[in-house]
Amino acid sequence: METTTHAPADHEHHDHHGHHDHEMPTSGRALSGLAVSATAHCLTGCAIGEITGLAIGTALGWSDAATIALAVGLAFLFGYSLTSLPLLRAGMTLAAVAPIAFAADTFSIAVMEIVDNGVMLLVPGAMEAGLGDAVFWGALSFALAVAFVVAFPVNRWLISRGKGHAVMHEHHGDGDGGHDMGPMFHPRRVLAIVSTMFLAGGAVVVVNWDDEDAAMAGHGGTAQTATASDEPGGLASAQDGLRLSARPTRLAAPGRTAFSFQVLDDAGRPVRDFEIESARRMHVIAVRRDATGFQHLHPRMSADGTWTTAVDFRDPGAWRVFADFQVDGERRTLGTDVLVPGRFEPRPLPAPSTTADAGDGYRVTMASRPDELHFEVTRDGRPVTVQPYLGARGHLVALREGDLAYLHVHPERSDGREIAFGVEYPSAGTYRLFLQFRHDGRVRTAALTQRVSG
Repeated sequence: METTTHAPADHEHHDHHGHHDHEMPTSGRALSGLAVSATAHCLTGCAIGEITGLAIGTALGWSDAATIALAVGLAFLFGYSLTSLPLLRAGMTLAAVAPIAFAADTFSIAVMEIVDNGVMLLVPGAMEAGLGDAVFWGALSFALAVAFVVAFPVNRWLISRGKGHAVMHEHHGDGDGGHDMGPMFHPRRVLAIVSTMFLAGGAVVVVNWDDEDAAMAGHGGTAQTATASDEPGGLASAQDGLRLSARPTRLAAPGRTAFSFQVLDDAGRPVRDFEIESARRMHVIAVRRDATGFQHLHPRMSADGTWTTAVDFRDPGAWRVFADFQVDGERRTLGTDVLVPGRFEPRPLPAPSTTADAGDGYRVTMASRPDELHFEVTRDGRPVTVQPYLGARGHLVALREGDLAYLHVHPERSDGREIAFGVEYPSAGTYRLFLQFRHDGRVRTAALTQRVSG
């Protein structure tokens, strides 16, 4: 009788102890440690997805939006995979594992992706930097570290309520609350790694922002494209020992095309050490020879010095593509023609005007003063204050009729209501002006024609 009496008691005690071992912490250091491990788990998937997505987008010359969409999709894919593989190895079916991974990771990964992609967009030059660029890796490390800091309290809150990664606890592991991820995910080691990422990446970000601030400080005075020679920019594909090598220069059909190019030195070697100018290392301007179809693009550079961006060549005719950059403290503009097949009907240059429509009720008014152009922006007749765009409150590209001699001008001063540019035209003639400004988070372009005499 004693044996039969004590056996159930021992069994009950054993069951209770086992259940206690698998209870989720709801407060204190145990909960924080589990949240650190869970956040590191998500961070790993995000990092793999981010790097893979950005690498593919850079190699293919995709836009920021397309590249970020790919990186986000891959981050979720790798995040779910890291959660699913241990369960699948334990014998669970994919149908059973999928909802568990979805419940465990979705919210945490979503928070991380919003934060780290937002940081990458904010860091000057990060999105167009190549994989061999310290700015890319520094900004990405900083972005992921910031995402970790933001996602940690989210994961802690979810786990304390039995949600998020707490779902994993019921299915595998007991050493760290359902994450048999090895010593790399020990809380102290994770915090050390994240702190290092934050400090190292943050240093690169700060230096890069300082470079942008220095560029903004240099916008005073006559800030047109300066070259070592007296020639206006963009008239040649080779100048001052640098040569533009581009492809394609002849299309099989009109349409959106991946346009790639290298800037070569006098020995034929690709240049890779470009300096930040207007928050970017490279600006590409594409316009048809009749000054229509204006596009201002920001390509990405791969490790071999090849810049790539998508250009909309939907209109047949001869196009001029300008590469606007700065090397060794000198701004230069090289140009090349791209021929697009099809019936070409050149449009006459619009008559000179001091006002231009920028769409959605926006209107730009230009006033000429000695050595200066002043612009004001209104919307539905009311003045608006333009927002900073690429380190300045406005950008102006001027193209001379006929040869498309190129000037890229930045404001001498602006209070947001009035934008003043100092312009030195290389000659008399008629110029097509393209003013770009940002308002309500969107960049807009207004085109005007100006006749210059004297």
